[in-house]
Amino acid sequence: MLRPTTFVAVSLIILSQPILQAQTGYPRSRRGIAPNAPNPQSYNVAGSFHGKLKELSGKEIMIETDDNQIVSIHRSRKTKFLKGTQAIKPSNIDLETMVTVDAREDVDLSLTALSVSVDQPKKNGEGNK
Repeated sequence: MLRPTTFVAVSLIILSQPILQAQTGYPRSRRGIAPNAPNPQSYNVAGSFHGKLKELSGKEIMIETDDNQIVSIHRSRKTKFLKGTQAIKPSNIDLETMVTVDAREDVDLSLTALSVSVDQPKKNGEGNK
């Protein structure tokens, strides 16, 4: 007959075997993109949007296009604001100013602005054809 301390030691060894095998016996699955999944980077290009600036907040840019449609585009901290080739502050752009917003499409199909350019006013001879 086993002594109580020997019985406890043998019981612990027997009961710990499945736990030890579970920790080392099987490889863990890795999180990430599946081999045949589309690359999220392939959805980057959405295009340019041209129109009057209607709203400019810390998170959103809203413009009204030439055909009177409102387009709402997310703004990130990487969004650049330009007048010609010069970088400007977003607060320097007045509402109702004509702008062009270059945007990318995110994986969730929302638009994020890459750059906002203030359009230069047309000269009198241009655009009258």
